[in-house]
Amino acid sequence: MPFSLPEDLAPELYPLAWLVGSWRGFGMLGYPNVPEQAFVQELTFDHDGGPYLRATSRMWLADAERSGPIAQEMTGTEGADALVPGTLWVTETAYWRPVPGPGAVAQEDGEPGAPGSELEVVLADPAGHLTVYVGAVRGPRVDLASDAVVRTATAAEMTGATRMYGLVQSDLLWAMDMAAFGEELQSYASGRLSRSS
Repeated sequence: MPFSLPEDLAPELYPLAWLVGSWRGFGMLGYPNVPEQAFVQELTFDHDGGPYLRATSRMWLADAERSGPIAQEMTGTEGADALVPGTLWVTETAYWRPVPGPGAVAQEDGEPGAPGSELEVVLADPAGHLTVYVGAVRGPRVDLASDAVVRTATAAEMTGATRMYGLVQSDLLWAMDMAAFGEELQSYASGRLSRSS
């Protein structure tokens, strides 16, 4: 699907314009005491003209019985279409905001210039976590690391995370490492999503 720059996109978001739209695909998750499982994901990046993107994600565990053998094989782009969503695993809502970085040129009045490649992301999930990520966008790649993790009294322990997003052959690839449940930072989930709009 061809990419076009949305007309009403704030200039601060131009480095992230390649993310705008809806994506759908599949991936795998696994962690100590969490068995490796296939999932189906829908991820949307949209905007309202302000200098930030809103991201919403829904991830379902694949229904192995209804998905058939493709759930184990996970091959080709047909894999995402052959997987049948089962139990909802997680939903997330995030705001991605480019911020002035060291490379930003100051204006004559001393105010910061255009945002550089640095990002601040605030992400919330209904399991009781609020995570602040900081990172950078470099071309069609975003690297983020948690700066703060806040959780409610009933939320599972999570102390840190990293995320990477990249555009590869028109697909959005992403990976997340997590430190939780007393474990060191390690791989948790990754996916490959195709643009659906």
